[in-house]
Amino acid sequence: MRSYLLCMLSGVLLFSFSAAQAQEMHTMHGMHDMSGHAAMQNPVYQSQGTIKKINPDAISIAHQAIPALNWPPMTMQFAVAPGNQLPKVNVGDKVSFTFSQSENGYTLVSLTPQP
Repeated sequence: MRSYLLCMLSGVLLFSFSAAQAQEMHTMHGMHDMSGHAAMQNPVYQSQGTIKKINPDAISIAHQAIPALNWPPMTMQFAVAPGNQLPKVNVGDKVSFTFSQSENGYTLVSLTPQP
């Protein structure tokens, strides 16, 4: 009887340890997913330019060279993400702006009117 109880106790302890280890591995897997998500975020680039055209979902900007991307000065259309509350600007306004690249092109992150 004593060996039976010892065997049962060992089984319970082994099962408890396995369950705790499985939970820890699951938690660590979730942390791995979070770090991968952060690493997958697109870089943000900064430039200055002049507003050329404004649409509800995009703004065209004639911008300066962007050395980080090896881009010369040019005029480009930048998407405005739904829900992104950019300040009111007009055609001809000088702005400083940040943007990121996505699957659908380039999206404004921020837009700041300049004097």
